[in-house]
Amino acid sequence: MARPTPIALVVVDDGPGFPPDFSEEAFERFTRADTAPGRGGAGLGLSIVRAIAEAHGGTAGALNSPSGGVDAWISLPAAAADGAAASARGSEEPV
Repeated sequence: MARPTPIALVVVDDGPGFPPDFSEEAFERFTRADTAPGRGGAGLGLSIVRAIAEAHGGTAGALNSPSGGVDAWISLPAAAADGAAASARGSEEPV
């Protein structure tokens, strides 16, 4: 049986991008590229995104775009058409 094509969500921004070699570090908890005073954020966003993706059998990543900014994505496996997703919940009946 063929595996369903994964579902991907891509977010593209036009900001300054990450510092060199920061793409993987960006997914560590409490890590921020911009540590300037007065800038918001706790450095948890991308680590939460990756944890959710991995909990559902997917992946998440981010890279600097050649045109500037960052391309970030999450890829999740598609649900099987045979009801396997409902069976994994324990019932095909609505709750």
